Amino acid sequence: MIDSRFWISIAAITIVGTVGSVLFKHGTNAFGTLTFERLLQVEPSKISLAGMALLSAGVLMAVLGGYMLKPASVAFEFLFYPAVFVALVMLFASRILIGIPLSVTGLGRLNALLTVLSIVSTAVASALVFKETFSTRVIIGFLLGGISILLIGEA
Repeated sequence: MIDSRFWISIAAITIVGTVGSVLFKHGTNAFGTLTFERLLQVEPSKISLAGMALLSAGVLMAVLGGYMLKPASVAFEFLFYPAVFVALVMLFASRILIGIPLSVTGLGRLNALLTVLSIVSTAVASALVFKETFSTRVIIGFLLGGISILLIGEA
C-alpha cells in the first residue's frame, strides 16, 4: 500500500538526486571533455602507488567492517547482501561513466535520454529475468519512450 512515507521517500530521492546531478555536472565541467582514456590514466609515481595502496586498504576495511555489521543491522544486512552489493558497485561505476557524455552535453538532455533508456532496458531485462508481463498500454508507453530517445538524442 502506498502511503505518505512512500511519497516522502520519493520526494527525498528526487531532491537528493537532483542536487547530486547538478553538483556532478558542475564538477564534470571543471575537467573539460572526458574520455575512457582520461578516466583510466594514472601517472605512476611513488605517491600515486602509495595512494592506490591506501585506497585499496581503506575500501577493503570498509567492506570487511560493513560485512561484519550484517548481524547487527538490517541496513547493513541489506547493503551487503551479495546481489545488492554487486548492484551498488555497478551503479557506482555507471555514475562515474556518466561523466563522459555529460562532459559534452547538457545535464537535462542527458538525464532525459538516460532515464528513458534505463526504463526501456530495465523493462526488457525484467521481462527476461523475472518473467514480468506488460499490458498493451504499457508497451505503447515504452514505444513512445523509444521515440523520445530518437528525438532527445538528435541534435
